[in-house]
Amino acid sequence: MDANRSVSWQINVAADGVIHSKFVGPTPSEEVAPFIEALVARMPEANARLVFDLRGVVGYNAAIKGPMKAWLLQHKLAILQLTVLVPKSGMMLKVVVAAVALATGVKILIREDLEEAARLVSP
Repeated sequence: MDANRSVSWQINVAADGVIHSKFVGPTPSEEVAPFIEALVARMPEANARLVFDLRGVVGYNAAIKGPMKAWLLQHKLAILQLTVLVPKSGMMLKVVVAAVALATGVKILIREDLEEAARLVSP
């Protein structure tokens, strides 16, 4: 299996250094640890800019919240910006992301598309 992807996720690093993680379908609990390992392997030590694209996620796996929250707490000082893209109809995902942001103290931009996020963070 490619260390940058699985059936439910893939990680790409853009030319500008932004790390894009895209999730599709249901995310099985056993894929969370390999995702986190792959993400950490690509993150810089500081000023990481991350995009988590959840627009293709199907359903909600509550078992993912704990490991992702732990990862955020461990790496929050290395994160400059974290944007989470959610579907327009993804109210549950928006609530969960907001709760994780509150619990970890990490500022997370919740957006429905990348262009919206780019307009808000452009200098």
